[in-house]
Amino acid sequence: MGRTYYLAPLAGYTDLPYRRACRSQGAHFMFTALIDAGALVHGNPENEHILERGEEEDWLGVQLLGSIPNDVAKSAEMLNEMNYDAVDFNMGCPMAKVLKRPAGAALLYPANHALAFQCVSIIRERVKGKPFTVKMRILNENDPEPTIAFCKRLVELGVEGITIHGRLASKIYSGPVATEVIHVVRESVSVPVTANGGIFSIEDANALAEATGCDRLMVARGSLGNPWIFRELISGVPYRPGHLELCEVLQRHIVGMIEMYGERTGLLLARKITVAYLRGRGYSKKFRVKAGFLSTREEFDTFMQELRVEGPVGGV
Repeated sequence: MGRTYYLAPLAGYTDLPYRRACRSQGAHFMFTALIDAGALVHGNPENEHILERGEEEDWLGVQLLGSIPNDVAKSAEMLNEMNYDAVDFNMGCPMAKVLKRPAGAALLYPANHALAFQCVSIIRERVKGKPFTVKMRILNENDPEPTIAFCKRLVELGVEGITIHGRLASKIYSGPVATEVIHVVRESVSVPVTANGGIFSIEDANALAEATGCDRLMVARGSLGNPWIFRELISGVPYRPGHLELCEVLQRHIVGMIEMYGERTGLLLARKITVAYLRGRGYSKKFRVKAGFLSTREEFDTFMQELRVEGPVGGV
């Protein structure tokens, strides 16, 4: 049976231009960046860009973050009426400002389990006609039982799929992925389990699939500045873009951001994206530094002209 690869919902990254870059390399199953329940209910202006879907996007899920039951209920009703192919509930975000609410991975803390299950029940009652899934982290690195029990309860409440990031919230993205915990959970529940964590190459994907037994894998940070990871994963062969190909995809990505957000905001948001494309590919440090100060379309065009001419140190 073939594998299915998903692009993770990455806050501040996986907008429409980002997804288009990944789709250009063969990616199909993707999620929006997470949308905050309160922001959706109260009409935050940023919602438009987070939720925008391209006409060419054949499959797109949306991820909801929240823990205030009333906001979760209203936002779930709103998302159910929108054009998405799945609704996913976030119980994996490890950022401090999210944990304090408590939302994201804080819902995995034993003291918050009742709230977590209440939110899941609320969403399940309101999402109709499309899959409802959950993205979470493990509850214990050494003992799979707490994670198994939690996931079984999710299934009882009607969750149709679970993505598990194999690290504790306290570890954020550091340390090994607890593949054995994911493996045991997969063997213990009746819904599909997607393994998440540490995929930066086809070798990483092979190792995660073998260790967890999962044929559904989610790519997160491995796609930052590297939409070609999907070409690599789908083909099963390592792939490194040439210089001119990188320039073409990078420029199309950033121009898309300028068109979506406007020149000033688009380039402000694009700085980290541009740096990610260049990192680890042999480009002079001066380009990474310049990328951090791009403010106008003219500056970006000049930057790309210089990048194309100079290329990476030593060529490709």
